[in-house]
Amino acid sequence: MIPPDMEGMEEINMLPTAVPPPEKRRWSMSRVLGLFAFVGVLLLVLGFSWRVFGFYRGIRSGAINPALAYTTTSFTRAVSAFAVKAAANGDSESLFGTSDPSLGQKDAKITVVEFGDFGCPYSQESAPIVRAIAKQYANDVQVVFRNFPIEELHPGATIAAQAGGCAAEQGKFWEYHDAVFASKTPLGMEMLTGVAANIGLDTEQFIRCVDSGYYENDVESDISDGAVAGVTGTPTFFFNGQKVDGSIPFTIFTQILDAMRQT
Repeated sequence: MIPPDMEGMEEINMLPTAVPPPEKRRWSMSRVLGLFAFVGVLLLVLGFSWRVFGFYRGIRSGAINPALAYTTTSFTRAVSAFAVKAAANGDSESLFGTSDPSLGQKDAKITVVEFGDFGCPYSQESAPIVRAIAKQYANDVQVVFRNFPIEELHPGATIAAQAGGCAAEQGKFWEYHDAVFASKTPLGMEMLTGVAANIGLDTEQFIRCVDSGYYENDVESDISDGAVAGVTGTPTFFFNGQKVDGSIPFTIFTQILDAMRQT
């Protein structure tokens, strides 16, 4: 029964009105993509930093060869670590003898020993760089050349190595070194005799020396010492006893030497 005073009136709901739940915020596609991009960049930066740190740590421990990093942006840090090890080492005397051809000061703080092959295109590529380095760092660096002919790959390399000793007899090893590496002619006695004539050697004496095989033992000693030191290919460089395999660009060479001088 409806009370008399409420007849003809709409029923009023006396219960409190329910408040609708807040509307969920919707992420736009652009915001989602932006978040994913940010996370991706962050992961890349963290990954790169971890690789740089690992590489630097590997160089310091000797587990990584810095020659593998010529094209990476982390090489600046790597070369510093390599230079610290090389400068502290100073162990080069076991890698060469008093008769090996050299440039620079005998008592230099830094000694660079190269094991090269006169028939190797990469040794050929390094030859002018080594000469430029020896000239630029004449007061701070001693550069030593030793033979590591790989006859199987470069026919005539062994006789060219022995002939280098014959050129050194006449005081012109480095002229011979430059001329042989600059030549485009295949190695052989005819080519080597032509080089000897062009650099002003007594060619008859040179030919007699080469034919005698006088420097055969010296070349074999170079090969043996190189193998013991871990040389497996050419060129191989040792900075105060620390090994770097392969042809080294001039800019990297100078980075290593500058860092070693400052250490």
